Amino acid sequence: MELHTDDKIVSRQSNWVFDEHVAPEFDKHVRKSVPQYDLVQNLAETFSDWFTFPNSTVIDLGAATGETLRRIRARHSKKLHLIGYDNSQAMIEQAKSKDVDITFADLEKPFELPEHSYCVSLYTLQFLRPSARNDLIKRTYRRLSDSGAMFVVEKVLGSTAQMQDILQQLYWEMKARNGFTSEQIINKAKALRGCMYPKTVADNEEEFRSVGFNSEIVFKESQFCGWLLTK
Repeated sequence: MELHTDDKIVSRQSNWVFDEHVAPEFDKHVRKSVPQYDLVQNLAETFSDWFTFPNSTVIDLGAATGETLRRIRARHSKKLHLIGYDNSQAMIEQAKSKDVDITFADLEKPFELPEHSYCVSLYTLQFLRPSARNDLIKRTYRRLSDSGAMFVVEKVLGSTAQMQDILQQLYWEMKARNGFTSEQIINKAKALRGCMYPKTVADNEEEFRSVGFNSEIVFKESQFCGWLLTK
């Protein structure tokens, strides 16, 4: 069954994917869907000031259309090695229009990560099955240089049933204010069934600590939380 999740995006039940229907509209759609998206992008590029140096490597897990790497590249005059990974060929094609090269990779399967000083993961881990997510975080930590950092932003669950109910309704109201119809909001929820595995803030932080990271919340808006993880 086709589900209209935005004016120009059609998805299917329990099958949200970043395909050729989503990719051309992604930059517009994500700004309507995610609170403070541009602020999060500004944080991602700003944190790079502290964790990059000439010829250091920056990686982006779930690089999408390459927006984050484009911003980091534009910010610095020093030479950086920027490497993005994504499992959507359609998104990789969109990144080319920004002159950003993204490497095709299935983040749920092992692949070789380079040593890096700064890693970005924006709204990515939530789409990975729990065991694959934990494995990726561990591999990222192992390849992160000493005194390096990882900036992670995730959709999160409320700490209690009541808080989840409140935060969920606030999020739906935000989407309605941004122009989504009630049908589109429900359709997106249907498309995401079985595709997203969010955790509470506490459960995220426990996972980060278990791997070895120090964590600090640097962004919080309704159902979304961002951490700066340091090694």
